[in-house]
Amino acid sequence: MKRIPFFLCLFFLFLTSQTLFSQTSPELSFTVKGILVDSVSKETIPYVTVSLSAKDKPETYIKRLAAGLKGEFEMNINKSGDYIISFESVGMNKKAETVNVSSGEKVIDLGKISMSASQAQLSEVTVSANKPLVKVDLDKIIYDTKSDPEAQSNNVLEMLKKVPMVTVDGEDKIQVKGSSNFKIYMNGKPSNMVSNNPSQVLKSIPASSVKNIEVITEPGAKYDAEGLGGIINIVTERSLGGYTGTVRAGADSHGGFNGGLYFSTKMGKFGITTNLNYGNYESPDNSSYNKRENFSSETAKYIIQSNNGGSSYKFGHGNLEASYEFDSLNLVSLTFGGYTGGFSSTSDGYSYMLNAQMDTLLSYSQKMDNKGDWGGMNLTLDYQRTFKKPDQLFTVSYQLSHTPDNSDYLSDITGIRNYSSSLQRITSNANGDEHTFQVDYTEPFNKKHVMELGLKYILRLNKSDNAYTQYNTLTNLWETMQGRPENDLNQTQNILGAYGSYTLKLDKMSMRAGLRLEQTRSMVELADTNFTPTFTNLVPSISMTYRFSPTSNLRLSYNQRISRPSIWYLNPFYDDSNPQSISQGNPDLAAEVDNSFSLNYSNFTQKLNFNAGLYTSFTNNSIERVSTLLNDSVVYSTYQNIGLSSNTGLSMYANWQPTPKVRIYGNGSATYTYMSTNDDSGLGNKGMRYTLSCGTQFMMPWEIKWNTNGGYYSPGISLQGKQNAYYYYSMSLSRDFLEKKLNVSVYARDFLEKSRDFTSYTETSTYRSDNISTRPAFSFGLSLSYRFGEMKEQIKKVQRSIENDDVKSGGNQSSGGGGQ
Repeated sequence: MKRIPFFLCLFFLFLTSQTLFSQTSPELSFTVKGILVDSVSKETIPYVTVSLSAKDKPETYIKRLAAGLKGEFEMNINKSGDYIISFESVGMNKKAETVNVSSGEKVIDLGKISMSASQAQLSEVTVSANKPLVKVDLDKIIYDTKSDPEAQSNNVLEMLKKVPMVTVDGEDKIQVKGSSNFKIYMNGKPSNMVSNNPSQVLKSIPASSVKNIEVITEPGAKYDAEGLGGIINIVTERSLGGYTGTVRAGADSHGGFNGGLYFSTKMGKFGITTNLNYGNYESPDNSSYNKRENFSSETAKYIIQSNNGGSSYKFGHGNLEASYEFDSLNLVSLTFGGYTGGFSSTSDGYSYMLNAQMDTLLSYSQKMDNKGDWGGMNLTLDYQRTFKKPDQLFTVSYQLSHTPDNSDYLSDITGIRNYSSSLQRITSNANGDEHTFQVDYTEPFNKKHVMELGLKYILRLNKSDNAYTQYNTLTNLWETMQGRPENDLNQTQNILGAYGSYTLKLDKMSMRAGLRLEQTRSMVELADTNFTPTFTNLVPSISMTYRFSPTSNLRLSYNQRISRPSIWYLNPFYDDSNPQSISQGNPDLAAEVDNSFSLNYSNFTQKLNFNAGLYTSFTNNSIERVSTLLNDSVVYSTYQNIGLSSNTGLSMYANWQPTPKVRIYGNGSATYTYMSTNDDSGLGNKGMRYTLSCGTQFMMPWEIKWNTNGGYYSPGISLQGKQNAYYYYSMSLSRDFLEKKLNVSVYARDFLEKSRDFTSYTETSTYRSDNISTRPAFSFGLSLSYRFGEMKEQIKKVQRSIENDDVKSGGNQSSGGGGQ
C-alpha cells in the first residue's frame, strides 16, 4: 500500500498528458494575442493586467490575466462577438482595444500594443486571473488560497498539505521545515487558542473563508525573541465596502457536519466583519494495540493492551472585527475572537502481564469515559497613526487573551486475575491569561532605507488545578485518592522586550538586520516549593535577498529564536488513567534556544512557480518527551530540557500551469534529523525523512473543476523511536451556479481502504514498546457555499499589531503536557 501515492502521481500525470494533448470541448475556441510595449522606449512591459469584457457591458469583466515577463499575452474566448480588451499596469495609462471575434478567424494577433507612461501616480493593480498560487517575500512564502479551487470544499488543515515547507501527517501533526517548533497566527496576530490545539482548530476553519496562508520562515527582530523557527499566518477575508457575505454548510460520511457565516460591510468610515463557524467531527471505530517488552525482567516480561472505541469532537469559532477612520491618518481597530472545542470518547479494553514463558500473571478489563473542553478568547485594540510621508507608521496595541483547558477522565477497572477492581476519576482544570502592551514605529528615510523600533510588555498568568478521586463501594461516596502529589500550579511571567531593525533596498539586493533584547522574570508556585527563574536574551537576525530578475531571487538568512514551554508542558497533572502508562508535565522546564540558517531560491512566472530551499537548525536544550520504565511494569513519561537536536534538509515546490485549464503541483522535502541528549542517559536517534505531495487541477467541460491529490511521508524521527509512514489520496469535483454565487463540491478521500493502521515504537535500554492504532480511512462529503451582496471598497486595516510568538505549542497538537 505504500506505493499507492507513487502510482497515483503517475496516474495524475497520465491524466494531465491526456488533457493536454487530447482535450476536447463542445464550445468554439478563439485566441487573441499580442505584446505590450512602452510607447517611447519600445521595450516590453512585464505583467500587464489584461481584461476582457463584452462591448455592450464594458464595466463587467469576463476574464482577466497577467501578461508574461516579456509583455506577451494570449487569451482564449469561447464565443464570437464584439469585445473590449483593456490593459493596465502600474505607472502607465490604461489602454483599451475593440476586437471583433467571428467564426472565420480563429487567431487574432494584435501585434505590438503601445502604452504611454502616466503623469500621475497610479494605484497598484490586482491581478485576479492566472495568478501564481505561491509567491515569495523578503521573509515569507505566501500561498494564495483564493486561487485554489479546492478551497471551496476543504478545511485549512487539508490546504496546509499543499503549502511549501509545511507537512501534515496521518495523525494531523503539523511541521514547518521538518520541525514541530512553530507558531500559528490569525491575521498577523498570535492566538494561543489556535497554537494549543492547531489540528482541531484548523479543521474547523473552512478554507473558503481564508484569503491566503503565509509561512514566515525567517522571523525578524520585530517578532518576539522567543518566536519559533517558523510562523504560519492564516489571513482571512477582509471587510469590503457595501456588504458581502457567504453562508457555508457541509457533511461527511462519518456523521460529521459543519456550517458557517461570513459577513462584511462598510458604512462611511465604519466597517465591521464577522466570521462564525460550528461543526462536529466524528472518529468512530477506533482501535489500538500496544505490546511492551521488558529487557531486564523475565517475570514481568510483556505487557499487552488492546482497546476499541470511538471519539466525537465539537468545535466552534468566530471573530468580529470593527474599525473606524477618524480621518485619513488616524485609525482605530477592535478585534474580538473566540474558539470553543470539546471531545468525548469511550473505549473498552483489556490488559495482560505475561512472563517469559507467556503465562498470564495479571489481567484486567477497563472501560474509559473521557471528556474535555478547551477554548480561548482574544481581544485586541489597535491605534494606528500614518503620516504624509509614505510608509511612516506609528501603532499602539493592547491584547487580552484567555485560554482554558479542562478534562475529566473516568476509569472503571474490573480485575480478572491478580488485579483489584476500582472506579477512578481524574479531573484537570487549567487556564492561561495574557495582557500584552506594544508600541511600534517605522521610519522610512527614503525608498532605500527603513528603520523599525518597538517596545513590548507581556504579563502571563498560568494556573492548573487537579483532582484525583476514587469511588468507595462501602460508603457509596467519591473520596480523594491517597498518596497522590499536590500538583496544582500557579505561574506568573513578566516579559519586557525592545527591538530595532534596519532594511536596505537596492535595485538588485535587499537586506534586513535586527536585534531584540528581552528580559524574562517568572514566579512558579507549587504546593511544596516556589522558584523565580530570570534570564536575559539578546537575539540577532539577518536576511539578504538578491534579485536576478523580476521573477527570480535568492535569499540567505540567519535567525536565533527561543521558545518558552506553555502550560501544556508545565502542567504537573499526574495522568494515570492508563495504569500501565503514566504521564505528567514538568514545571521546571526552561526555554529552548534555536539557531537556524537557510538558503532559498525562487522563480515565479505566469505558468511555472518554483521554489527550493536548503536549511539547517540546531538546538542544545530542546524539550523532549522522555519515557522510563518503573517497577518493571509501568512506563512514566514527562518532558525534559535534555535534547541536542539538529535538522538539515532540502525543500522543493513546483506549480506548473501549461494551459488555463490545467494546473499541476508538487511539494516535497528531505530532512536529516539527529537527536541526542546533554546528560549521560545515552538516549539518541537519527534518520532521514522524506515527504512528497502532488496533485492536479483540471477545468473540465461545463466549467466542472476536478482536483486530484496524493502524498507520502516516510517515518518520523523522535528521541526514543519512530512514527509510521503515512500516505493519502483524494479527489473532488466542484461547480459554480447562479452567476458563480453558489458553489457545490463533492469529495472522496482514501477511498480504496476502509481503515488504516498507524504504527510507532519507543525503545530504551530497558524496554521496547510497539503501538498499532487503527482508524477509519475512507470518507466522502458534500460542501455548499452561497455568496451574496456586492463588494466595492476594502476597509482600511492597521498595518502592525501584537504578535506573541513565544510559547511552544502542545506536544501532540491536540492535547497537552501531562498527557491530558
